[in-house]
Amino acid sequence: MLQIWLKGSSKWFQFPVIPAEYTVSSDSGNESVTVNALGEVDLGGKRKLRTISFSSFFPKYYDTYCSYRNLMTPKKCVETIEELRDGTPPKLIITDTPINFPCRVESFSWGENDATGDINFSITLKEHRPVVVTASAVVTLSSLDSGTTVDETGVARAQPEAQGKTYTVKKGDCLSAIARRMTGSASWQKLYEANKSVIGSNPNLIKPGQILTIPG
Repeated sequence: MLQIWLKGSSKWFQFPVIPAEYTVSSDSGNESVTVNALGEVDLGGKRKLRTISFSSFFPKYYDTYCSYRNLMTPKKCVETIEELRDGTPPKLIITDTPINFPCRVESFSWGENDATGDINFSITLKEHRPVVVTASAVVTLSSLDSGTTVDETGVARAQPEAQGKTYTVKKGDCLSAIARRMTGSASWQKLYEANKSVIGSNPNLIKPGQILTIPG
């Protein structure tokens, strides 16, 4: 006998009355573009998520059309569906069919239209496909703030440090005067250490045309 189940991590629900029919929608994500001289070109695409819709009712009393005898009250059936909707995605199982996959309750409407105490409902369930993120694709905001970029493979890489300011030595310059002009301090030692390879061993012998890097 056909059965329809929603199986959550801690709560299971079997629909008490099998619907007369159910509809499965499974579309593709194909795309096409128009290219000059070629016309319309099919780019292909991935399968979209499946949806299943059906309508039935939650009976107040058991009858021969029910799937099992120990029925929940119609109100409890509604509450259970809503709990499964609001929790982690349950697995939808329709026995004797290929339908067996996690899903989310996309829509659920219910109500009474007679005095029997039964509750009629319509439900749409949409396939849930979890997203798998590799460690190399995870970049924290702190790494981005610290000067990190993400390359085309999704790997975070440090940006090269920005180049400092430079100054071209002019006739009559000395390190203390350059330091005062460029940094606001006459302390020239740091400027000399940053440019020792350009100036040489004597900090007093700077030459016009030398390009000095101003340390930060």
